[in-house]
Amino acid sequence: MAQRIWLNELRASAVRRGGGLFPVEDIEIADNCPDAETNYFVREVLLSVYALPEAQRASVMLVYVEGFSYAEAAEILEVPIGTIMSRLAAARKTVGSRLVSESKGAG
Repeated sequence: MAQRIWLNELRASAVRRGGGLFPVEDIEIADNCPDAETNYFVREVLLSVYALPEAQRASVMLVYVEGFSYAEAAEILEVPIGTIMSRLAAARKTVGSRLVSESKGAG
């Protein structure tokens, strides 16, 4: 979503400068679609994150998904910053071990 907002702002500023219209043939559009393997890996990571205990899941979502700092996440969740750091470390360990065990089981 942030990428779309940024691209819309770039387009709007280009139009304001008079450079917003280009022939379609002159524009190279990058294929940003992830391949099937990337989609599968992202799905596995998200399923592992969703399986975390609520406190760890909330910390992961605030810091890694929403982009809040540790201090901001601690303020939002009304816990000390050390608690956020501890929850994130535990979450990384849990998700990592789940992914490793799943890859061994699949291989």
